[in-house]
Amino acid sequence: MIERRVVSRYASALFSSALKADAVDRVESDLGMISYVMEANPNLVSAMRSPVVSVETKKAIIADIARDSLHEITRRYLDLLIDKRREEALFLTEDEYVKLADEHRGVVNAEVFSAVKLTEDQAELLQTRLSATMRKRVAVVRHVDPALLGGVQVRIGDIVIDGSIKGRLDALKHQLLS
Repeated sequence: MIERRVVSRYASALFSSALKADAVDRVESDLGMISYVMEANPNLVSAMRSPVVSVETKKAIIADIARDSLHEITRRYLDLLIDKRREEALFLTEDEYVKLADEHRGVVNAEVFSAVKLTEDQAELLQTRLSATMRKRVAVVRHVDPALLGGVQVRIGDIVIDGSIKGRLDALKHQLLS
């Protein structure tokens, strides 16, 4: 398994090249399309991960998928990964690249956990308040976690805002036991 920091370096170099070429969105779209095709075809993933499959065959596989529709930067990146036998990085690059692109756009991702599904109005209000607090655009990803009992828990990077009943009960328990 390839180390996350190695993938991060590759994604950073890819992002830098895309930024210079004013192709950040296009490369992000290319990576998403490649990830989608790979996820839909487990045999394709196996072939790309296999050390037995030759470099030329792997390049031919990528060419068959979408070589003509890929941006030049994406195509060169994929060739580099295959040439360096770092195909495993291909499966992890999209997440790292999207983080870099969002950071560049001033977008912060927030995971919101709630005991019940939030309504659209609640989600919009939460997104507006988080954006005001963070002074950045916040993209909210919603999750339902019945274990929270009520309220919400928000995770933005390393920051956790726990407004859940479970969190309050845990804090009260800790306070009573100390």
